[in-house]
Amino acid sequence: SELQAELVGMIDRQVSNLDRLASRLLTSARLDTAEFRPQPEPLLFSDVVDAAIQRVGQIAGRARFRVSVSAAEVPILADRELILNSILQLLDNALKYSDPGSPIDVGFAVEHATVVLRVRSKGLEIGPADCERVFERFYRAPETHHLPSGTGLGLSIAKKIVEAHRGHVWAEGEKNYGTSFSIALPVAVGR
Repeated sequence: SELQAELVGMIDRQVSNLDRLASRLLTSARLDTAEFRPQPEPLLFSDVVDAAIQRVGQIAGRARFRVSVSAAEVPILADRELILNSILQLLDNALKYSDPGSPIDVGFAVEHATVVLRVRSKGLEIGPADCERVFERFYRAPETHHLPSGTGLGLSIAKKIVEAHRGHVWAEGEKNYGTSFSIALPVAVGR
């Protein structure tokens, strides 16, 4: 009976993993279609980040996230659900590949006509050669092969979403610290 319960739990976890994989594959395929069109509205990055932290925080604990918001935060023009998905990917990666229990810093900056969101975590440092490649579909950096497995889809989906908003996403390894991922999106016009 105990063995049976353990087996049922293992099957449930595998079904959940397959469901997440299927969902990511469908999302990736949908982003490749000509009909894909974001529905932008003025948003504050901080509001969407709060929603994302609430979602991932149920699993990891919100205490790990240190969010700093400028008093002069300006809105971006973005599709809330799509940008939320991109931010969730960055937070999920930070949780997976950072040192257990270490803080994850989330900050915002206005640079020229863009708002930049930066997620910085201590732990795995992505090498310069892999900083661009981690956004390719199914690519996993060699440094991650001994860590929790992923589908290699999350960051490619995040990149497609950000680019559909005329934005830019990138990664930077920080020597003797870890990695940061950033999203830059245009400031909403007429703010």
